[in-house]
Amino acid sequence: MATRDESREVTVIETDSGAGLKWFVYGALLGAGLGILFAPRAGEETRDDLSRRARRLKEDASEKLGALVDEVETRGRSLKGTVETWADDVAGELRDGKREIRRTATSARDDLERRLAEARRRRRAAVGVDEELEIDLIDDEEEDELDLDVDGDGGFAAVGDDRNPGG
Repeated sequence: MATRDESREVTVIETDSGAGLKWFVYGALLGAGLGILFAPRAGEETRDDLSRRARRLKEDASEKLGALVDEVETRGRSLKGTVETWADDVAGELRDGKREIRRTATSARDDLERRLAEARRRRRAAVGVDEELEIDLIDDEEEDELDLDVDGDGGFAAVGDDRNPGG
């Protein structure tokens, strides 16, 4: 029995397997082309057959392109309708928002005007109270300036009072 020599190094060379497949496909295509050229039919028959196949391929491609164009147009119209609906919704919401902002601004302005009128009324009332207090204070000061003398009979008479000629 043969024994294995484990002290030897083994070197493995890998090749690109994809490259072989590529050449196989190239060869198949080349073979198909040569098969058509060297077919047992007459050259004119082969050319007619190739022309028919090319026309059929062109018609199929044209039909598929037409179907694709129709599909794109249909989806485009649908998308356009969706976008228009969305744009109308957004425009409506913007109009509603604008109205709400105006309503809020008007309400805020009315509230500020009401508060300002109330503040003015309170200020006028306070100024009126101040004027009354000022008038009361002036009256109190005038009374303090008058000297009250007791006249001989026990009554009071204000000095400088016009009603008291002796003062």
